[in-house]
Amino acid sequence: MNIQMYATCPDELTGLLAKEIEAIGGQEIRIDYRVVYFSATKEVAYMAHLALRTAGRICRVLKDIPAHSPRIVFDKARKIRFHELFDPRAPVSIHVFSANDGGAISNDLIGSKLREAITDCFEHHLKTTPNKSSWQAAIGVSGFYHRKRLLVSMDTSGESLHRRGFRAEGHPAPLKETLAAALLAFCGYDGSVPFYDPMCGSGTLAVEAAQIALNRAPLIHRKRRGFGLEHLLDFDARLWQRTRQQLQAAERKNPVSVFASDISGPYVEVARQTVKNARLSDVIKIDKKDFFKSKKPAANGLMIANIPYGMRLDEKKIDKAFLRAIGDQLKQQYAGWRCGILAPVSAPLKEIGLKPQKQATFLNGTIPVKLLVFDIY
Repeated sequence: MNIQMYATCPDELTGLLAKEIEAIGGQEIRIDYRVVYFSATKEVAYMAHLALRTAGRICRVLKDIPAHSPRIVFDKARKIRFHELFDPRAPVSIHVFSANDGGAISNDLIGSKLREAITDCFEHHLKTTPNKSSWQAAIGVSGFYHRKRLLVSMDTSGESLHRRGFRAEGHPAPLKETLAAALLAFCGYDGSVPFYDPMCGSGTLAVEAAQIALNRAPLIHRKRRGFGLEHLLDFDARLWQRTRQQLQAAERKNPVSVFASDISGPYVEVARQTVKNARLSDVIKIDKKDFFKSKKPAANGLMIANIPYGMRLDEKKIDKAFLRAIGDQLKQQYAGWRCGILAPVSAPLKEIGLKPQKQATFLNGTIPVKLLVFDIY
């Protein structure tokens, strides 16, 4: 029997995430606001946790129940067989989210009714009172309240999936890993040509590109019991191990080179530590270099530059001369390359002086940014 699942992401990434889910074997895929619903076999569900690059969290749907009143929430939720899902000794965190549609019940009240329902379930079936603490919870229960319905789910991710576990501290505004993966996907990067990030900061883009070049699952090295699903009673350790081995066996042995550089020496050291943590030192080559004095590191490839802005540089300093200089550098030094420039929407991007083949808007933290993609002939 297939498991009903959903994966969350920023709304502008849902299309990319849906394609990823389809590629690993997900079925009945449906996109909604900031979420992609799908069904999966247990093996595909396990693969999703290890291999999806743009997902923030993955949840396993338990039940869609009416939620016209707190009493109805309790009555319906207590019928969910929580005692078959996790150990009563496990601490459980409960998070309730709601659509902005004027719901009559507060999130906190729904959360308390779910807690009562869990307690009632264990007391009824196992004659025991479950752990009511949420401290260092390994089990996550989620509720999505919308139009007087409550979708109750298990959060099987554990820590957010954008946390790959390799980022080194020391950069004021690191790019989120899931956004980096989305930028690469939008540019059509499949790992068959070299990649270069000339303003690498903490190295996130280079690491995501190297993982694609290796065909390496982004979360394959997350520590044991780091996923919420590993704490569930129906966790199949043998299937989990086979799924991991299958993904590792599919890695490419001789990936293309990935290059990164930054004008800041301290940021280069942060990037090098990030790359070392990600076990990619033999794939990614990092140098201290000024982009405006750089040359393409190979005859062709993909370059993405996340130009300084926000916490790294006041947006007002992204002046016309700076953008014109970027355009000149691309035209003079990057013939044969596809080049992406990520910059605030508010910047005068026409000053780059090149016509983009395509463009898309994203949110980098709270800053609306635009990725312009140029093919340099």
